[in-house]
Amino acid sequence: MHIIADWLVELVESVPSWAVYLVACAVVYAETSTLILGLILPSEAVLLAGGVAAAVGPTSIGALVVAVCVSAVAGDLTGYRIGRSSGHRVKASRAGRRFGEHRWQRAEDRIDRDGMVAVATGRWIGYVRTLVPPVAGMTRMRPARFVAADLIGATTWATTVLLVGYFAGAALGTTLLLYATVALVLVAGGWYVWRRWQRRRLA
Repeated sequence: MHIIADWLVELVESVPSWAVYLVACAVVYAETSTLILGLILPSEAVLLAGGVAAAVGPTSIGALVVAVCVSAVAGDLTGYRIGRSSGHRVKASRAGRRFGEHRWQRAEDRIDRDGMVAVATGRWIGYVRTLVPPVAGMTRMRPARFVAADLIGATTWATTVLLVGYFAGAALGTTLLLYATVALVLVAGGWYVWRRWQRRRLA
């Protein structure tokens, strides 16, 4: 086990910092700027891994936090603009239908009821963070209000998740990397089995 953990640390340390920044920023941006990727991208897992990489490798946690926060806000603004210009077509698209009408309606109800609070807190809830930006655009929420709320939600979320990974990686080091790798393999295997079962059930 220790041999595997040491190998993982060597692997992480060999990854250039720009690759960590690129992957983390691309996933966070794409999750809220595109619906179809929002269904499948595990942004929290990627950010936790990025935090661990900063703890045991050459990546700067400060630069990573800034880069991911900017990417999160940029992704949300892209989703907002798409919702404002063509939100109803996006909702009716194949990707939009995969979220389900009830999820769209819940997101709209949250925006109508809570406004800026819904935008700020929506970033912390799975599929909600993908739907809130386009729904805010569809409901014509004022851009200044959306940006103000989104800055709070996106930056606190990204910073918190990255720092959790960073401090956990600094404290647990090789052990955390080993467990994270095992967990990732198990989750990927479980997801594959579940998808095959779903296809057979619907066939």
